[in-house]
Amino acid sequence: MKKIILLYSTALLLATFSCKPENKETEKSTKNTEQVSEPTTIEKPILEKKFEEINWSEYSNLAPIEIKDANNKDVFKKYGIEFTGNCYACDLAEFKINKKNFDIVSLCEKNDFYRYKDFKYENSGNSLKIITSDANFIFTKVENEPIYKLTIDGKKPVLKNKRISEYYTPQSLVEKFEEHDCGDFQG
Repeated sequence: MKKIILLYSTALLLATFSCKPENKETEKSTKNTEQVSEPTTIEKPILEKKFEEINWSEYSNLAPIEIKDANNKDVFKKYGIEFTGNCYACDLAEFKINKKNFDIVSLCEKNDFYRYKDFKYENSGNSLKIITSDANFIFTKVENEPIYKLTIDGKKPVLKNKRISEYYTPQSLVEKFEEHDCGDFQG
C-alpha cells in the first residue's frame, strides 16, 4: 500500500511541476505577442491620405448628363447629354470645383455664374461633399468611369439659367458619349 501511495504522489508531483513551466511560457508568449502586434499610429495616415486622394481635375469642369438607356451596360450609351437643357432651353448648370472655388455656371453663358465664397469639402470613399452655409452638395461616383450622381442636402439653390442636373461627368468625357451634342437641332 505504501508503494502505491508513493507512486501516486510522485506521479502527482511530476504532473504538477511539468505543467507550471508551460503555463508561464504560454503567458509570456501571449504578452509578447500582444505587445508586438499593438498598432500605434495606423489611423493617422489613413485619415490624411483620404484628403490627399482628391483628384481636382475630375471635378474642375463637370458637365450635366442624363440617363438615356438605363439597361445598357456600356456607360457611354447609358448616359448622354440632356437634350432639352443643352439644345432647347439652354438652362442647365455646370460645376467648376477646385480647392479655392465652388462655382455653379450657366451652360450657355460662361460669365453667368454663382460662386460660393466660403465652403469646405470632405472626401469619403467614392464621394466628394462640398459643404456651404446653405446646403451640402454630394457628388457620388456611380460608375467605373467618372459619372457622378449629385444629391443636395439642405436648401437647394434656385438660380436663373442654372438648373441643376442629377448626373455629371467631366467635360473632357462628353465627346465619348453616344449622344454628346445637339446634332442638327437649330433651336
